[in-house]
Amino acid sequence: MLRKAVFLLCLGLMLPSFVVAAAQIQTHPITSLLGEKLEYDISFLWFDHLAEGSISLIRGEEDGTYLVTMEAKTLGVAAFFTRNRVEKFQTLMRIGNDGLLQPLWHSSHTLRDKENGSSEKISRYIFDYENQQVRYQKSKNNRTYKDQWFELESDNQLFDILSALYNLRLGYFGSVGKERLLVPTFHRKGQQDIVVEPLTDLCEKDRKFFSSAATTARILVDPSVFGTKGRDVLASFDAMMRPQKGIIKNVIGLGDVRGTLRPPDDRVGGLWYEK
Repeated sequence: MLRKAVFLLCLGLMLPSFVVAAAQIQTHPITSLLGEKLEYDISFLWFDHLAEGSISLIRGEEDGTYLVTMEAKTLGVAAFFTRNRVEKFQTLMRIGNDGLLQPLWHSSHTLRDKENGSSEKISRYIFDYENQQVRYQKSKNNRTYKDQWFELESDNQLFDILSALYNLRLGYFGSVGKERLLVPTFHRKGQQDIVVEPLTDLCEKDRKFFSSAATTARILVDPSVFGTKGRDVLASFDAMMRPQKGIIKNVIGLGDVRGTLRPPDDRVGGLWYEK
């Protein structure tokens, strides 16, 4: 009887936290974006529509997790010269205790066709919050050649580029384009910030590109994220805070890479919900 009483007491103490967590998942605004898929036309060098890209959000395999995928692949002649290159970024997120979307892992993939088959390079960060560590792995064609552990410098939450994007879309970091926002992120050389600030001092070509945008911002990320010479990513958002246009500045070998959201009525792309 004593054992049973202790069990029931423990269950009674734990049940409210489970109920609160379940309610938080059901009411969190991220659930309204589930199944969303945004598709983009991508241009670089002197040509338009050399690639296509997408950003999508689905449920993760485990309850209460959400998988973001951002992917781009070259088309036509560009595909021939880049060996059908595909760049893919993924983040698995969960809802933190404070409601912020917290990354569990983030990966970047580069896939290319080779003469003897395909080639895939993967970099992955795995966040171990319980032990305040981050695991960093690099592999090529399923062979891991780097596996390192790093200590987190503080108890502050950290975000990658994709979890930061969805927290920004939901307004959790502040007003995008109206104030300077600092988003802490992990880097192997130490903690850094993703900086989101008002978009000013544009050249004429970039000003024209964003002329009809409702909200614009300059986003400063580490050059290793997109393989750039600098940190600048320029972006605009529509009235629903969907990424509408973007320029990744000074990508090595490509120059400025521009993406434009396809319209909803475009039958080969656009916005839809897969529910």
